[in-house]
Amino acid sequence: MSDVRFRRAGPEDAAEILSIKRAAIEDLEHWQYSPEQVDAWKPEDSYLDTFEEAIDDDRFVVHVGVRDGRIVGYGALNVPDERIDAVYVHPAHHGHGVATAIVSQLELSAQFQDIEQLDVVAARNAVPFYESVGYWQLDDEVTTIEDVDVVFVRMRKRLADDAESFDADEAPDHTETEEGTSDTPAEGPSVPEFPDREAPDWFRLEEWLDAGDADDVDELFDSPEDSDG
Repeated sequence: MSDVRFRRAGPEDAAEILSIKRAAIEDLEHWQYSPEQVDAWKPEDSYLDTFEEAIDDDRFVVHVGVRDGRIVGYGALNVPDERIDAVYVHPAHHGHGVATAIVSQLELSAQFQDIEQLDVVAARNAVPFYESVGYWQLDDEVTTIEDVDVVFVRMRKRLADDAESFDADEAPDHTETEEGTSDTPAEGPSVPEFPDREAPDWFRLEEWLDAGDADDVDELFDSPEDSDG
Protein backbone atom coordinates (compact mmCIF):
# COMPACT_ATOMS: atom_id res chain seq x y z
CA MET A 1 0.00 0.00 0.00
CA SER A 2 3.08 2.26 0.05
CA ASP A 3 2.11 3.71 -3.33
CA VAL A 4 -1.31 4.90 -2.12
CA ARG A 5 -1.54 8.51 -0.97
CA PHE A 6 -4.41 10.03 0.97
CA ARG A 7 -5.93 13.50 0.74
CA ARG A 8 -9.14 15.43 1.29
CA ALA A 9 -11.67 15.09 -1.51
CA GLY A 10 -13.04 17.98 -3.53
CA PRO A 11 -16.22 18.29 -5.61
CA GLU A 12 -14.16 17.52 -8.71
CA ASP A 13 -13.66 13.99 -7.31
CA ALA A 14 -17.39 13.23 -7.22
CA ALA A 15 -17.53 11.25 -10.46
CA GLU A 16 -14.73 8.88 -9.41
CA ILE A 17 -16.22 8.51 -5.92
CA LEU A 18 -19.62 7.64 -7.35
CA SER A 19 -18.03 5.10 -9.70
CA ILE A 20 -16.12 3.46 -6.84
CA LYS A 21 -19.23 3.10 -4.71
CA ARG A 22 -21.15 1.56 -7.58
CA ALA A 23 -18.33 -0.89 -8.44
CA ALA A 24 -17.90 -1.92 -4.81
CA ILE A 25 -21.61 -2.61 -4.32
CA GLU A 26 -21.88 -4.50 -7.60
CA ASP A 27 -18.99 -6.71 -6.44
CA LEU A 28 -20.89 -7.96 -3.38
CA GLU A 29 -21.52 -11.68 -3.34
CA HIS A 30 -25.18 -12.56 -3.76
CA TRP A 31 -25.36 -14.58 -0.57
CA GLN A 32 -24.89 -11.29 1.25
CA TYR A 33 -27.36 -9.17 -0.69
CA SER A 34 -29.72 -10.15 -3.48
CA PRO A 35 -29.41 -8.74 -7.02
CA GLU A 36 -32.56 -6.72 -6.32
CA GLN A 37 -31.01 -5.18 -3.20
CA VAL A 38 -27.76 -4.41 -5.02
CA ASP A 39 -29.62 -2.70 -7.87
CA ALA A 40 -31.56 -0.54 -5.41
CA TRP A 41 -28.48 0.34 -3.36
CA LYS A 42 -25.93 1.28 -6.04
CA PRO A 43 -25.91 4.96 -7.13
CA GLU A 44 -26.80 6.13 -10.63
CA ASP A 45 -24.93 8.75 -12.67
CA SER A 46 -27.84 11.13 -12.11
CA TYR A 47 -26.69 11.51 -8.49
CA LEU A 48 -23.45 13.24 -9.51
CA ASP A 49 -24.57 16.80 -8.69
CA THR A 50 -25.66 15.75 -5.22
CA PHE A 51 -22.35 13.99 -4.60
CA GLU A 52 -20.56 17.23 -5.52
CA GLU A 53 -22.71 19.26 -3.11
CA ALA A 54 -22.24 16.74 -0.33
CA ILE A 55 -18.45 16.68 -0.68
CA ASP A 56 -18.41 20.49 -0.56
CA ASP A 57 -20.57 20.57 2.59
CA ASP A 58 -18.49 21.39 5.67
CA ARG A 59 -20.51 18.97 7.78
CA PHE A 60 -18.56 16.16 6.11
CA VAL A 61 -14.90 15.24 5.94
CA VAL A 62 -14.21 13.10 2.88
CA HIS A 63 -10.85 11.38 2.34
CA VAL A 64 -9.72 9.59 -0.81
CA GLY A 65 -6.90 7.14 -1.45
CA VAL A 66 -5.04 7.79 -4.71
CA ARG A 67 -2.80 5.42 -6.64
CA ASP A 68 -1.13 6.40 -9.93
CA GLY A 69 -3.29 9.50 -10.16
CA ARG A 70 -6.61 7.66 -9.76
CA ILE A 71 -8.88 7.40 -6.74
CA VAL A 72 -9.04 3.81 -5.47
CA GLY A 73 -11.16 4.30 -2.35
CA TYR A 74 -12.90 6.90 -0.23
CA GLY A 75 -14.45 7.45 3.16
CA ALA A 76 -16.80 10.06 4.61
CA LEU A 77 -17.07 11.33 8.18
CA ASN A 78 -20.34 12.94 9.24
CA VAL A 79 -19.10 15.42 11.85
CA PRO A 80 -22.34 16.61 13.52
CA ASP A 81 -23.68 13.06 13.79
CA GLU A 82 -20.33 11.58 14.87
CA ARG A 83 -20.57 8.79 12.34
CA ILE A 84 -18.63 7.23 9.49
CA ASP A 85 -21.07 7.43 6.62
CA ALA A 86 -19.12 5.60 3.92
CA VAL A 87 -15.97 3.60 3.26
CA TYR A 88 -15.66 2.01 -0.18
CA VAL A 89 -12.67 0.61 -2.07
CA HIS A 90 -12.69 -0.31 -5.75
CA PRO A 91 -12.66 -4.12 -6.13
CA ALA A 92 -9.46 -3.98 -8.20
CA HIS A 93 -7.65 -2.61 -5.13
CA HIS A 94 -8.98 -4.92 -2.43
CA GLY A 95 -6.51 -6.64 -0.16
CA HIS A 96 -3.96 -3.84 0.13
CA GLY A 97 -5.05 -2.21 3.39
CA VAL A 98 -6.72 0.77 1.73
CA ALA A 99 -9.94 0.49 3.75
CA THR A 100 -8.00 0.18 7.01
CA ALA A 101 -6.00 3.31 6.21
CA ILE A 102 -9.11 5.28 5.25
CA VAL A 103 -10.83 4.37 8.51
CA SER A 104 -7.71 5.51 10.40
CA GLN A 105 -7.81 8.83 8.50
CA LEU A 106 -11.48 9.33 9.37
CA GLU A 107 -10.91 8.49 13.03
CA LEU A 108 -8.04 10.97 13.22
CA SER A 109 -10.25 13.66 11.67
CA ALA A 110 -12.94 12.82 14.22
CA GLN A 111 -10.49 13.22 17.08
CA PHE A 112 -9.51 16.65 15.72
CA GLN A 113 -13.22 17.50 15.98
CA ASP A 114 -13.26 16.33 19.63
CA ILE A 115 -15.42 13.33 18.75
CA GLU A 116 -14.94 10.59 21.33
CA GLN A 117 -17.18 7.89 19.86
CA LEU A 118 -17.98 6.91 16.27
CA ASP A 119 -20.85 4.90 14.86
CA VAL A 120 -21.04 3.20 11.49
CA VAL A 121 -23.92 1.38 9.82
CA ALA A 122 -22.04 -1.41 8.10
CA ALA A 123 -22.90 -3.78 5.31
CA ARG A 124 -23.09 -7.34 6.60
CA ASN A 125 -19.96 -8.37 4.71
CA ALA A 126 -17.99 -5.55 6.38
CA VAL A 127 -18.74 -6.53 9.99
CA PRO A 128 -15.56 -8.67 10.42
CA PHE A 129 -13.46 -5.82 9.03
CA TYR A 130 -14.88 -3.26 11.46
CA GLU A 131 -14.50 -5.68 14.35
CA SER A 132 -10.83 -6.06 13.40
CA VAL A 133 -10.29 -2.30 13.84
CA GLY A 134 -12.08 -2.03 17.17
CA TYR A 135 -15.80 -1.59 16.48
CA TRP A 136 -18.45 -3.66 18.19
CA GLN A 137 -21.92 -4.63 17.02
CA LEU A 138 -25.06 -3.00 18.36
CA ASP A 139 -28.18 -3.89 16.35
CA ASP A 140 -29.31 -4.91 12.90
CA GLU A 141 -31.06 -2.09 11.08
CA VAL A 142 -33.22 -2.15 7.98
CA THR A 143 -33.45 0.58 5.41
CA THR A 144 -35.91 0.74 2.54
CA ILE A 145 -34.31 1.84 -0.73
CA GLU A 146 -36.52 2.12 -3.79
CA ASP A 147 -39.11 -0.04 -1.97
CA VAL A 148 -36.48 -2.72 -1.28
CA ASP A 149 -35.53 -3.61 2.32
CA VAL A 150 -31.78 -3.90 2.97
CA VAL A 151 -30.28 -5.07 6.28
CA PHE A 152 -27.23 -3.37 7.78
CA VAL A 153 -25.47 -3.57 11.16
CA ARG A 154 -24.93 -0.62 13.48
CA MET A 155 -21.48 -0.67 15.10
CA ARG A 156 -19.59 1.63 17.46
CA LYS A 157 -16.09 2.46 18.66
CA ARG A 158 -14.74 4.63 21.45
CA LEU A 159 -11.91 6.70 20.00
CA ALA A 160 -10.70 7.63 23.46
CA ASP A 161 -9.60 4.02 23.93
CA ASP A 162 -7.37 4.29 20.86
CA ALA A 163 -5.97 7.62 22.00
CA GLU A 164 -4.90 6.17 25.34
CA SER A 165 -3.08 3.24 23.76
CA PHE A 166 -1.58 4.99 20.73
CA ASP A 167 2.21 5.29 20.73
CA ALA A 168 3.09 8.65 19.20
CA ASP A 169 6.41 7.25 18.03
CA GLU A 170 4.72 4.65 15.83
CA ALA A 171 2.50 5.08 12.81
CA PRO A 172 -0.99 3.51 12.89
CA ASP A 173 -0.90 -0.16 11.97
CA HIS A 174 -2.43 -0.56 8.50
CA THR A 175 -1.65 -4.26 8.20
CA GLU A 176 -4.08 -6.49 6.42
CA THR A 177 -6.94 -8.25 8.10
CA GLU A 178 -8.21 -11.62 7.03
CA GLU A 179 -8.27 -11.89 3.24
CA GLY A 180 -11.64 -11.17 1.77
CA THR A 181 -12.77 -8.94 4.61
CA SER A 182 -10.36 -6.02 4.81
CA ASP A 183 -11.42 -4.00 1.79
CA THR A 184 -14.90 -5.19 1.00
CA PRO A 185 -17.51 -2.42 0.76
CA ALA A 186 -17.43 -1.14 4.29
CA GLU A 187 -20.72 0.50 4.64
CA GLY A 188 -24.21 0.70 3.41
CA PRO A 189 -26.35 3.79 3.17
CA SER A 190 -26.11 5.48 6.50
CA VAL A 191 -28.23 6.24 9.39
CA PRO A 192 -31.43 4.73 10.58
CA GLU A 193 -33.76 6.24 13.15
CA PHE A 194 -32.57 8.79 15.70
CA PRO A 195 -34.67 9.86 18.66
CA ASP A 196 -33.75 13.55 18.55
CA ARG A 197 -33.31 14.30 14.87
CA GLU A 198 -33.36 12.66 11.50
CA ALA A 199 -29.80 12.65 10.27
CA PRO A 200 -28.75 12.97 6.62
CA ASP A 201 -27.87 9.90 4.60
CA TRP A 202 -24.35 10.28 3.23
CA PHE A 203 -24.09 8.98 -0.31
CA ARG A 204 -27.29 7.07 -0.12
CA LEU A 205 -29.08 9.40 -2.48
CA GLU A 206 -31.82 7.03 -3.62
CA GLU A 207 -34.57 9.15 -2.10
CA TRP A 208 -33.03 12.39 -3.45
CA LEU A 209 -34.11 11.54 -6.98
CA ASP A 210 -37.47 13.03 -6.05
CA ALA A 211 -36.01 16.01 -4.21
CA GLY A 212 -36.96 18.38 -7.05
CA ASP A 213 -35.42 21.83 -7.12
CA ALA A 214 -33.97 21.79 -3.63
CA ASP A 215 -32.77 25.19 -2.46
CA ASP A 216 -29.75 23.92 -0.61
CA VAL A 217 -27.91 20.81 0.46
CA ASP A 218 -29.81 20.68 3.77
CA GLU A 219 -32.96 19.85 1.88
CA LEU A 220 -31.13 17.21 -0.12
CA PHE A 221 -29.88 15.62 3.09
CA ASP A 222 -33.37 15.46 4.60
CA SER A 223 -34.18 11.76 4.62
CA PRO A 224 -37.83 10.78 4.34
CA GLU A 225 -37.02 7.22 5.37
CA ASP A 226 -37.45 6.04 8.93
CA SER A 227 -34.44 3.79 8.77
CA ASP A 228 -31.18 3.42 6.96
CA GLY A 229 -28.09 1.30 6.67
